[in-house]
Order: sequence, then structure tokens, then C-alpha cells
Amino acid sequence: MKNANGIIRRLGVTSKYKGYFFVTDAINLAMNYHNKPIKITKDMYPYLASKYKTTPMNIEHNIRTVINVCWEKNKKGMDEIAGYPLADKPTNSEFVDMIAYYLAEEDTDFI
Repeated sequence: MKNANGIIRRLGVTSKYKGYFFVTDAINLAMNYHNKPIKITKDMYPYLASKYKTTPMNIEHNIRTVINVCWEKNKKGMDEIAGYPLADKPTNSEFVDMIAYYLAEEDTDFI
């Protein structure tokens, strides 16, 4: 069984990036609330900002940085996780949703 940390590391991001912790927490939140719509800007960013004593804008920026690093270092891995070739770099919410879905499906042995 893989987890968010393992996937993010496989995509080329280590814990030297602040966004590493933010994005793994966001993925875990998305997995816990998969039956409810969750708004990344209204729900996740403020929650994570409070948890890490920073601002929602900082959370958004650092997650975007993680996505940029993943895109540059392992686009092929991102395509594999998405299940199709990505034409464009995913947005923060697309990235979180993509990995949460991948991990949830992996846990059910669907793939």
C-alpha cells in the first residue's frame, strides 16, 4: 500500500520543500472526505494555514511549487498516476484530486 508521501517522493519532491507537507496533508484530507465536495480554496487552504501557522496564500504557493517540481522531474509518473497523458500541468486542486483518487483506487485493488 502506497501513501501520499511515497507518491510525492516518487514524483521527485523531498521534504526540503515546505509544500511537501502541505500537499501530503491536502491529499490525506481529500481522501478522508472523498464522499463530499471539498473546496481547496475555501476549505483546505485555510485549514492547512491554521495548522501550519501561515497564510492560505502561502499554502497555495508552496503546493504549486511542488507541482512544478513534479512536472519538471517526473511528468511520465504524473501521466501514470492520472491514467492518461497530461497535456497541461495540473492545477493545485486537480493534482490533489488526481493523487487522492489514485491512492483510493489502489487501496481497493481496482486498477
